Amino acid sequence: MSSAASGDSTRDKILRAGEKLFAADGFDRVTLRQIAREADQRNVAAVQYHFGSKAGLLSAIVDDHRIEIDDRRAELLEKAEKDGVNGDFATLLSILVDPLAAKLDSPAGRAYLRIQAQGLTNSEMRPATRSLIGRIGRHLDELEPTARTASHRGRFALLLLFHALADRAGQESSGRARRADRAAFVAELSASLRGLMSA
Repeated sequence: MSSAASGDSTRDKILRAGEKLFAADGFDRVTLRQIAREADQRNVAAVQYHFGSKAGLLSAIVDDHRIEIDDRRAELLEKAEKDGVNGDFATLLSILVDPLAAKLDSPAGRAYLRIQAQGLTNSEMRPATRSLIGRIGRHLDELEPTARTASHRGRFALLLLFHALADRAGQESSGRARRADRAAFVAELSASLRGLMSA
């Protein structure tokens, strides 16, 4: 194995270890030593070499997932525009929810959802997500002319979205929820968000 391939493998092992530990125990409780051990590394220098710090590792984990989510949202927005439904509120909510719900398909994705629900990250929204949130915000403005109320509802909706998905991720990971029931869960979550935002 080349040293470049070995470095990529080490980096990936550290990413997966960080996801697993941050999701299970929380960012503050996890040490670099625990991450190194989980990633089969002899010492913390490997984590520092690839990510600089524990915070750098967290940023890399979140960025990897956000890029994938944003790319999928951009595809869905483009398709909605071609289909002439890009202004439909239900379609916009689906574009917000579905790429996140797809994260339930993998252990890494479920870990990401649990990390996001911890409120640890404040990195910038990516372009497609920013555009989508803006469109949803315009719908909220039409439904509720008071900007403060619309802002609160948007924040409540995002909290509900991430915490519900994180809870579902934990249930699926532990076997308390079946994947076969996921479509009904996502439909109920979307309906709840619609209700919250249009109340």
